[in-house]
Amino acid sequence: MNWLKTYFEYMEDPARALKTFLSARSFSLVCTGYFTAALGWVLFFNIGDGISVASLLAKLMLVFAAEVTAGYFMASLCGLFLDFSRIKASPVELFCLLGSAGFINGLLVVFALYAASWPAAHLNWLAPAAVLLLAGLKLGYLTRALMRVYQIPAARALSGWLFGLVPLGVAGLLTGIFAIWGISLLF
Repeated sequence: MNWLKTYFEYMEDPARALKTFLSARSFSLVCTGYFTAALGWVLFFNIGDGISVASLLAKLMLVFAAEVTAGYFMASLCGLFLDFSRIKASPVELFCLLGSAGFINGLLVVFALYAASWPAAHLNWLAPAAVLLLAGLKLGYLTRALMRVYQIPAARALSGWLFGLVPLGVAGLLTGIFAIWGISLLF
């Protein structure tokens, strides 16, 4: 129940709890955060589809690997930005922060259950709103965590995360373009 203890410590004193969490560098807790993020994405986009357990597990492992890889690159790029700004930030600590932000993806499960239980609420209009809300919550949490841990202004903390997010988004966009191009060559 290490994650529960960490949660209650965070509720009492966020800055101290974050520093304790980052100094512990609990890989299992960080992986639990990334796994929660992956589970949120997979359930959100596949609830009510009637997919098999094997297919669900395969998607879950693929999205988990993508979450960890994206976290690794985003932490590296944010660390690079902060290092250029003369702030000594450890990429390992940033990777841990990104993993802890994965618990916010649990809200996607709520949206998915809501859409599945109420047929009038189509996921078509709920999905963009849920993803935007989730992105805002995660970016807000990450920015405040960076401000608390390294005592930097909000603009610098937000710029650090956006510096890591923009190249990751461009890489995802290029991957999607090449995937569509490759599929169009097959047919």
